[in-house]
Amino acid sequence: MTVQNREKTIIRTSIIGIAANILLAAFKAIVGFLSGSIAIVLDAVNNTTDALSSVITVIGTKLAGKPADKKHPYGHGRYEHISAAVISVIILYAGITSLIESVKQIFQPETPEYTAVTFVVVGVAVVVKVVLGLYVRRTGKMCESDALVNSGTDALQDAVISASTLVAAVLFLLFGWQLEAYLGVIIAGFIIKAGIEMIRETISKLLGERADSELSGAVKDTICETEGVLGAYDLIMTSYGPGRWMASVHIAVPDTWTADKIDSVSREIAHRVFVSHRVLLTAVGIYSHNTTDHDAIAIRSAVTALAESEPYVLQVHGFFCDLEKKSIRFDVVVDFAVPDQMALIKTITEKVQKVYPDFSVFVQPDSDYSD
Repeated sequence: MTVQNREKTIIRTSIIGIAANILLAAFKAIVGFLSGSIAIVLDAVNNTTDALSSVITVIGTKLAGKPADKKHPYGHGRYEHISAAVISVIILYAGITSLIESVKQIFQPETPEYTAVTFVVVGVAVVVKVVLGLYVRRTGKMCESDALVNSGTDALQDAVISASTLVAAVLFLLFGWQLEAYLGVIIAGFIIKAGIEMIRETISKLLGERADSELSGAVKDTICETEGVLGAYDLIMTSYGPGRWMASVHIAVPDTWTADKIDSVSREIAHRVFVSHRVLLTAVGIYSHNTTDHDAIAIRSAVTALAESEPYVLQVHGFFCDLEKKSIRFDVVVDFAVPDQMALIKTITEKVQKVYPDFSVFVQPDSDYSD
């Protein structure tokens, strides 16, 4: 799906959500006030916030689609995350307000009056919310839009909440149990919970999350499929909005390759990764790999085994041994759980130095950026 089609699809789906939620909010508000049901009124408020969320999704999507400029050379894709943050705050505010009103209703109850219209309106709302939720969530997954996925999930939760108001109405008519205010507290709890979860998710994305392991693995596979490349390491992927990935990577190549060969292969890799995964490789670093000197290859095997025997060491790569200059250099991928990274690197360096005292040893720590 192209960027233009993705934008149009998100906006079209959001407009459908806006129209549906406004109609539902209006019907529920009328029925809720006429029947005196705080649960139905709060459900109407929830539909209003859903409509507002869809409006913000449209605005965020339009802003995110603005082309890159001198001040923002990587585009404006993160506007989608910002719009999601605004939606989260609105939902949280609606939940807190609903909770306050429900608690008030518990201490100052009003006897509800249900009619056949009440049941029809709320029943229709349940069906509409289920259909709308499934449609919006499916479209969101197709477009890789977190805002739509969250809206669809929220709509399905709303269907459950609306169904619960019907249950409360039936219990009141059958047994005289007045549970609307207590149900309002439960509904408010769901709204608050959704708001908090969305805020956490949005903050996590703005901070910068690890790329999906399936995507990062596929990018590495594409790189390693390039003829002559012996490995792909240190893949760092940065998101500038949904579907907008930029990355850098190190590749291991034979120590016999010329600068011309390396340049040609680096360009080929960048092209293949972009065409296959829509990920823009901004830099391709090089690890020279011993391929002809058997002594250097033997040292690599011994040093790798020595380093990987240490706790928290996930991988050793980028190894190169210069027998003429008597130097050994390599990178160590260290688990984020390591208590003291530099102490671990010092230990590894000393152990290698002890086995090869005539060599200068250079150990570079790496973090576990991708699976």
